[in-house]
Amino acid sequence: MFKIRNLLVVYLLCCTGGMGPAFAKTTEDGVTLKALLEPVLSLQATFQQTVRNERGKLLQSLSGRVLLKKPAQFRWEVLGSVPRLIIADGKKVWDFDKDLEQVSVQKLNEGQIRAPIFFLTGDTNALEKDFNVTRLPLNKGKCLEESEVCFELKPKKEEGSFQWIKIGFKAGVIKEMQLLDQLGQYSQLIFKNIKINEKISARQFQFTPPLGVDVLEND
Repeated sequence: MFKIRNLLVVYLLCCTGGMGPAFAKTTEDGVTLKALLEPVLSLQATFQQTVRNERGKLLQSLSGRVLLKKPAQFRWEVLGSVPRLIIADGKKVWDFDKDLEQVSVQKLNEGQIRAPIFFLTGDTNALEKDFNVTRLPLNKGKCLEESEVCFELKPKKEEGSFQWIKIGFKAGVIKEMQLLDQLGQYSQLIFKNIKINEKISARQFQFTPPLGVDVLEND
């Protein structure tokens, strides 16, 4: 359970193992991905996440909702039997585990802001500094599970927490993400009920720890 719980956090805040070169060659695939991501100022959606081990065995299935807003703000809420709430307000990340009655707090550093989750509503200029971006081919008109345009992002630094992330779009809107971590665990996210650039209250990205929970401050 520990690895599965932390895989969700890795998915949100997986770092690339350090910054790439100051100047990176721009590719056609990178330009296309950037053009799809740049217009997104905010995003609201529900999601279904599955986690499988290196043998393909289903370890866990999660569902919830996600809100993202530029710059560097998001609310990721897992519902059901393993409730969890992760909020970034642009300066700090709050990770509230309801089962453990514990909140972990850490400053939002540059490495996390450059993580793939923030490319959805944040600065896309670092994409090809940190990742090799490749557009995936279509198979019978689709790529990944439900998408029409897909990309694979491989970190240029090998010491990162994942091997690759794949992002899929349908009708110009993000539809799914897939991730393979360094342990061989595979996670897939399918987004539904997607709303782009609709107003989101600032209160959605604020967090006050409930009374009685343990608060762990991490620098």
